[in-house]
Amino acid sequence: MSHRKFRWGIIGCGLIAPRFTQDLFDTGEGTVVAAASRSSQRAQHFQKITGVPNVYTSYQTMLEQEKLDAVYIATTHNFHAENARLCLEHNLPVLIEKAFTQNARQAEEIITLARQKNLFMMEAMWTRFCPAALRVQQLLAEQAIGDLQQFHADFCVRMSPFSKKMMPWNRMYSPRLAGGALLDIGIYPIAYSRMIFGQQPTTITSSAQKSWSGIDTTSRYHFTYPSGAESIMKSSFTTAGSRDARIIGSTGRILIPSLHSADQLILKQHHQPDQHIACGTPSFQYQIKEVHHCLQNNLTESTRMPLDETLQTMQLLDTLRQQWNLTYPGD
Repeated sequence: MSHRKFRWGIIGCGLIAPRFTQDLFDTGEGTVVAAASRSSQRAQHFQKITGVPNVYTSYQTMLEQEKLDAVYIATTHNFHAENARLCLEHNLPVLIEKAFTQNARQAEEIITLARQKNLFMMEAMWTRFCPAALRVQQLLAEQAIGDLQQFHADFCVRMSPFSKKMMPWNRMYSPRLAGGALLDIGIYPIAYSRMIFGQQPTTITSSAQKSWSGIDTTSRYHFTYPSGAESIMKSSFTTAGSRDARIIGSTGRILIPSLHSADQLILKQHHQPDQHIACGTPSFQYQIKEVHHCLQNNLTESTRMPLDETLQTMQLLDTLRQQWNLTYPGD
């Protein structure tokens, strides 16, 4: 496998799939040889804009007819567990777009199946693998800002009322498709907090504003940890606001402009001039290369995005939804 390009299949031909296809090509390590969508029109459009040689309207047919090394799942959240299970039953490694599943129960089920079958699986939390996140982890490990005290992060964007994403029929408003701000964009600051603290919070308080359909449009989260440190976060797709983050320690701060797509950091240490740290362009390439590294080395999990951490993040999302009395069909 190390002497040839990785052959990928994609399940789901929505907006994110073309970007994955291009970034995979740009790695020089692999290519998308097939994609499947239940919509013939969407599959054909995807083929037209990406040049992928084969498209299908049946996921199972693609998995049976194509010789694949891995599958990227890019469907809506509610289908992730079902799609992953199908791939695992065909003995194929899986990269699953965030949020990993609809709920923690589904996450635990497919993680258990992957481990039973000794197959690779990882959540496509792409920001985890970008240079900025790695540099943050290094700075924290070096105690560059002393003891960790607070993490502040928002992901707020007011989508145009004329945007397709704001139309009542869009997936963002659909409980059936596990819509809402939490699983779509709130997961960015929440997963980041899980990364930097490395543990579950001891207390969780939150609030949410809901749409006419019952999903969360704006939500706030406050986590506290055994040390007394805290995470204060917000996400919204109806309110304009920041997408930046701050990590505050006893001797300094790390500022992260545009948390989910940061290409630089600002390190502020007591009695020292600010350091502007360039981190390189964020891209899906880094998470793709991590998958390739794991497959080449016969690893069934990534040490940088372990499945237990993914499960713990899903448990946090479940707790928040329980506080809001927000359920999806199939929970």
